Amino acid sequence: MAAPRSVKASARPLRFAVVGVSNTFVDFLVFFLLQGLIGPIAQAVGYAAGTANSYYWNRRWTFKTDQPRQKGELMRFLIVNLTVALLTTALLSLLNLLMPVWAAKVLVTVPGMVLNYLLSKLWVFRPAAVDKPNL
Repeated sequence: MAAPRSVKASARPLRFAVVGVSNTFVDFLVFFLLQGLIGPIAQAVGYAAGTANSYYWNRRWTFKTDQPRQKGELMRFLIVNLTVALLTTALLSLLNLLMPVWAAKVLVTVPGMVLNYLLSKLWVFRPAAVDKPNL
């Protein structure tokens, strides 16, 4: 039996970053297309579209495997993204007391990406446990 296909570990961070750029593009595109029609709600819709894009491409491309989706995978993905969003927002607010918001945004982006990547790799898209017989 052939081993499951997987992405080389060294390529994953770059793929994760490419997906992140595409998420931002999707978010902005949806926001600007809908902003005139639904106002501020377009922000939530754009963000949700970027998050959906993130789940699809990170699952299919960044952490690609031949395994079927695991139970709870989507929920873990949403928990990670919500947690990282809350943490980076709190850190941005604190840093903004000491520096301009643009500088604070730049400083929180990299640790937010690293945390999101690590949690995605280790928890969200982790390899499925191999069934072991109980002895």
